[in-house]
Amino acid sequence: MHDVVVIGAGPGGSTAARLLARSGLNVLIFDREAFPRIKPCGGGLTTRALTLLPKGYESQIRARPTKWQFEGRRTNGQSRVVTTLKPYSHIVERAHFDAWLVEQAQKEGAAFHPNEAALAIEESAGGYLVKTNRGRYPTRYLVGADGARGISARTLGIPRARNGAAIEAEIPVPPALYEAWRETVAISVSEYSWGYAWVIPRHPVLNLGVGSFRASRMKLRELLRAWVEAKLGWEYGQDLRPLGHPLPHRYRVQQLAKRRALLVGDAGGLMDALSAEGIYSALWSSTIAAKAILAASAHDGGLEAYDDLLQSELWPELRSAAKVALLFYPLPGLWSKLFLATPRLIEQYLCVAQGEAPYTSLLALGKAAFLKQAHLARRPY
Repeated sequence: MHDVVVIGAGPGGSTAARLLARSGLNVLIFDREAFPRIKPCGGGLTTRALTLLPKGYESQIRARPTKWQFEGRRTNGQSRVVTTLKPYSHIVERAHFDAWLVEQAQKEGAAFHPNEAALAIEESAGGYLVKTNRGRYPTRYLVGADGARGISARTLGIPRARNGAAIEAEIPVPPALYEAWRETVAISVSEYSWGYAWVIPRHPVLNLGVGSFRASRMKLRELLRAWVEAKLGWEYGQDLRPLGHPLPHRYRVQQLAKRRALLVGDAGGLMDALSAEGIYSALWSSTIAAKAILAASAHDGGLEAYDDLLQSELWPELRSAAKVALLFYPLPGLWSKLFLATPRLIEQYLCVAQGEAPYTSLLALGKAAFLKQAHLARRPY
């Protein structure tokens, strides 16, 4: 019997496996795909996410942009560029980054089975029995890290998160065009209901995409083509081969542990509901999960501590992000004008994204900017 079986080898699953194996537990991690595999994702890591990575992560960084271009309505030419003293984000190529993380888990002693899909999970005496297309694996503890579409949440009876959707394309461009974008991440908000479009440089390609937290009625492919043509030129939008992925998020706290099993990352719906950033949450929730499992395994107990740790260490920021999202996305035009008129708002958001300030500070500054704008609008001239 394994001490821990981890379903899914993305950043969350690999991190949990690495930490648990390093502590001496018998860990098996498997994924339905072979690695490296294609993984649709902009690949942006915040500075605070870097602190949760093993040594040597620098080899995976493809770009370190220091400019953040915020756009309102493109038809009005509304935009502002903020330059940061240190990189706004650290860009990785997910196929190789995820494969590298799996290798780090294996170096600590975790066993990895690629091309193996979880088909069923059954509770058994003292743990679980995981059935795959290749075998049956009894385990004392289970980590569900199989993403928004995996079987873990459904099988364990944990309510699924809300799912938005994003679509993106990797676009090879000439060196001169890449150089023009090398230092810049662009974000556009006003023309995408409950979402945004982006440009992210990742040598030697540009990653362009459109996403929405309420995408069911949006024609994402058409919006992506228009965005690519607007940013790069007509010819780049004609032969797109986009890939899509869900945006799993929650507005309310949800218990993500049941008896001896728990969910991490996208499987638990732990994406930031404003920025759609999910790698940090995957890394952090997996770090918390490892703590909870190590503590429980010492006395062969359950994983109730995981939810306590989530609520004290991760949920406060995710809850604040949800509050900001519920204020921002219904009125993106209004808030875009405030952001463009108040550079400090953009700077504060970048601080929040880096983990250097809480979302509550952004809420307070946004409220002050809104009241100031309303006061100016009422002044007689």
